[in-house]
Amino acid sequence: MAWSFPRLSRRDFLKTTGTTGAALTLSPPLLMTGCASRQPGEVTEQTSHTICNFCSSLCNVRVTSHTRNGTRRVVKLDGNPHSTLNRGKMCARGQAGLRQTYDSDRIKTPLIRVEGSRRGDYAFRAATWEEAWDYIARRTQQAAIRPWEWTMVGGWTSCVFYMNWSVPFALANEVPNIVASPMQHCVTTGHLGTDAVTGNFNIHDEILPDYDNAKYILLIGNNASIGAVSTCRVVRFAQGKRNGAKVVVVDPRLSETAAKADEWISIRPGTDLDFCLALLHEMLNHGHYDPAFLKRHTNMPFLVYRDEKGQWQLAKDAEGRPLVKDDGGKQKLKEALASGAHELPAVVDITEAPVRVLPAYSNDNRHDVDGYAFCPALEVPQGTRTEYTGDREVKTVLQAQLQELEKYTPEWAERTTGIPAETIRRIAHEFGSTRPAIIDPGWHGARYGNVMMLRRVQAMIQALNGGIDREGGWIMSGEFHHKAARQWQAKKSGENMDNQLASLAGLDFANLVIGALSKGENFSHGHPGFAWAWSRQQKEAGKPWVALPVMADEGLKESVEGKLKWEGEPYLTRALFINAANPVRHYYPDTYWKEMLQHKNMELVVLLDVLPSDTTPYADVILPNSTYLERDEPTLYGNGVNQDLALTTRYRAIDPLYDSMESPDVLLKMTEIISGNTDGFLKYMEALTGLPAGPVETALAKKREAGVKSPFSAACREVSFAVKARELGVTPEDIDRTLREKGVYHEASWREILKHAAVPVKMPAVTPSGRIEFFSGL
Repeated sequence: MAWSFPRLSRRDFLKTTGTTGAALTLSPPLLMTGCASRQPGEVTEQTSHTICNFCSSLCNVRVTSHTRNGTRRVVKLDGNPHSTLNRGKMCARGQAGLRQTYDSDRIKTPLIRVEGSRRGDYAFRAATWEEAWDYIARRTQQAAIRPWEWTMVGGWTSCVFYMNWSVPFALANEVPNIVASPMQHCVTTGHLGTDAVTGNFNIHDEILPDYDNAKYILLIGNNASIGAVSTCRVVRFAQGKRNGAKVVVVDPRLSETAAKADEWISIRPGTDLDFCLALLHEMLNHGHYDPAFLKRHTNMPFLVYRDEKGQWQLAKDAEGRPLVKDDGGKQKLKEALASGAHELPAVVDITEAPVRVLPAYSNDNRHDVDGYAFCPALEVPQGTRTEYTGDREVKTVLQAQLQELEKYTPEWAERTTGIPAETIRRIAHEFGSTRPAIIDPGWHGARYGNVMMLRRVQAMIQALNGGIDREGGWIMSGEFHHKAARQWQAKKSGENMDNQLASLAGLDFANLVIGALSKGENFSHGHPGFAWAWSRQQKEAGKPWVALPVMADEGLKESVEGKLKWEGEPYLTRALFINAANPVRHYYPDTYWKEMLQHKNMELVVLLDVLPSDTTPYADVILPNSTYLERDEPTLYGNGVNQDLALTTRYRAIDPLYDSMESPDVLLKMTEIISGNTDGFLKYMEALTGLPAGPVETALAKKREAGVKSPFSAACREVSFAVKARELGVTPEDIDRTLREKGVYHEASWREILKHAAVPVKMPAVTPSGRIEFFSGL
């Protein structure tokens, strides 16, 4: 006989889940005990605010809790209606935060590997924190693990929320090795392609497309921003659709995003770069760009030449400053005619116009180093030379681009992508002639080796129509603007910036971390990070090497296996501290990390997390962390990628259910064990983040005396509120009151910010030249 299944419509399903949700609310102990009986006692309702911890969108969340008979329980999570980031919306993934907190498999107490078991076996015994610390200290001393033999492995949570303690921890303990898991699949692949053009570092946290006001939206190789639900992007995308934007999605399949598009263009997998190169070819050859933006705010007018190896090089004066060709007054004449001026400026043939020297760092190319106002040319005559480049012929960056792109025609792209050449031409024309327009910068996407160049070309396409930090284009976050403006003021005044870990944005931040970890002279033991040592070893052997292995696992396996040397001596990795990361799952194949974790040279693996993961069976000690609903954060944060400038933090909705500890407190205790340099830890914290060591120490002593759980985090939080209050000219109580009531402390709207801090129109980009860079030396 045939099987008979009951039919359940979407409407009936929602009714059922709604009834179930109400039942769970009325029966708080249900998930923990399995008993659905109602408990006596009056229920009171409380509301608190937090930050979602389920993806790097960092949505603001309103938490509803019920208290019955003195027991408080979280019953509902919603988007915070006061937030301009996620606008009161929350995705299904974020709703799982409630289930994570009450998951019966939570790590409830420190766990120590059962003697005689092997890493990979989930064989642990419950322990006290004192036992766990004693075990770690004993193993560290018995194996004589040296500082450079430690490696920190952090997931995005520990990076976003606890960088201000992780880097001071590394420096205080002279640990030069940080692996951000999974760095290669994210920030150091596709992001670096965009970074090379715009000067950003972490695109997810620093650029939020203004879908609301765009007239044309093009998504290529990216279903994740919308289909995988980055809520702050989805709410803007939906509004843009309602406002009438045309949406074009290029994807091999009819993805979730493509299903919402006005046009879906199917493409062969892995050929997105070919499509984008053809778009760039068409837009440049047919003038589908904003010439004023390119002349003023990019390095498109900069002069370049080919060296003896055939590589393009920037033409510079003796002091390393870029060169451009004066357009001979053509732009001045055009502007005078447009304004109806009676006196018209003189115009000379461009062949007779001078080559001018520009400031090395600026956001505007309209004044040379002597202050003379002029307009640079986007094209120069054939045979142009300069006094600084001798007999070498120079071209503009735009002309060099055209030369390099000559073969990447729509017909060429049609052969690989399967997209008709006429369709490519049409999309290039539509995008280039529609303002404002967005080509989405992408999300994740490290599935093909060309992703870095793909994202770089996409950023170039976005810049061609002037859509950087403009309404309807890519808009930098409020926090990025705040930091970049301070960086620009410091560069103008020649002053060094304080608290650089917390105050630098974009590539300047990346360069800070690179400079700290890549140089052995920064540490008394003389060892750089293993990634830099391995890259040097590979380069010296004439083998492939990585130029920028920042916070990556490049060379880690070799250092574990004893294949790495530094100054003729073995450079081993023998201990790992893994914080909120799951590298066994994040790297491919999974045997890659399993083999390292089980290697005979690996003496100690310490792991801090909330729930068991693919990696926890390979630890020696597992330390329990609180979930974000149980946590008061140790500081105030910027409001993620929000275009507005705002502050936010987490307020615990309930007390920690288990014997957990917060990350900063764990790092402080690990410092006692590894080096004993807790004073150095606090001093680095102050120097890099601005959180003063003295007041933190005083607050810490009081918190300990009062028996506060995770007292170091609580002390940092108290001082952080005081520091920020002084900066804003208010009281800590003012900030606390607003955050408790609304969950967000609003400082400035993005429209107000762009009036004085738009990049690169109002201030330089965080690129080496300050301009948007179509030619990059990164």
